[in-house]
Amino acid sequence: MVSTTFDNLNESKKILITDALLNEFSNHNLASAQVSRIVKESGIARGAFYKYFDDLTDAYNYLYHLAMRDIHQKIATDSDDQLRPNDYVEQVRDFIEKSTNSRYFALVKMHLLYNESTFLASFNNQLITENEFHWATQVMIHDAIKQIMVNPESKEIILQKLAKILRVLAKEDD
Repeated sequence: MVSTTFDNLNESKKILITDALLNEFSNHNLASAQVSRIVKESGIARGAFYKYFDDLTDAYNYLYHLAMRDIHQKIATDSDDQLRPNDYVEQVRDFIEKSTNSRYFALVKMHLLYNESTFLASFNNQLITENEFHWATQVMIHDAIKQIMVNPESKEIILQKLAKILRVLAKEDD
């Protein structure tokens, strides 16, 4: 967990370190990321890095959660006023749009392609207690986002397929 020492840094130093983290984790997966590149780019001592973060995974978690707060709206669930399949599709479209137009695009893509397996158990554990429709919906949404990030030219066809299968699951007519 990010230390209070990091939280109490002046804003310009936090931005400098966060930018170095963003550069590192946007260009290198978590397994090949290096503290040495981060400290060199941010101009901090290696010891300072470990005063701010437990390790690279901790720094990654900090940055990824920051990115998600910036680009990710609260995703409503089917318990929130009977969300309909097209609402889910619009949320996916919005997430893709915000991700694509954010400074975090390369980070999100790197996460989906290489890093998410490190964090998937947490995602799956949250979903396992949900009803079958919500579980299936979230798994398909997550996969659709990944496919679109990898193949942006296929966005519309993937969203159409997602909408169709969500309607089938929700037992709606086409």
